[in-house]
Amino acid sequence: TSYSDSGLFGVYGVSQPDKAGEMCAAIAKTLGGLTTVGKDEMAKAKAMLKGRLLRELDDDSVLVKDMGSQLLMAGRYGSPSDFCKAIDAVSEADLSAAAKKMLSSKPTVAAFGDTHTVPHYSAIEAALKAA
Repeated sequence: TSYSDSGLFGVYGVSQPDKAGEMCAAIAKTLGGLTTVGKDEMAKAKAMLKGRLLRELDDDSVLVKDMGSQLLMAGRYGSPSDFCKAIDAVSEADLSAAAKKMLSSKPTVAAFGDTHTVPHYSAIEAALKAA
């Protein structure tokens, strides 16, 4: 089956039990910040992503795994140059639209341990929508 949007975006945090609420608020604020990314921040993020992509290719096992995954998933192999061009083509508006779409979807929340300060699901959902 093919879906038009099958992406999954995950965030996790670890904190002391009494700081869980603050951590949730900080995560929501950070995710909300993705809706307004400036040119300098976008340029840094692109450079970091391309650097990571190219560094990973120094490892033969990673390269072969990447080739196999691409062939299985897309039926073709995209070169590092192709991916760098794709990264460069992403605009601030593209990122903002993707972030807004992600933040408008229903989150899945899981907490483990002493959860007495973890906000209620509805509070987390509202914080993400307000971001």
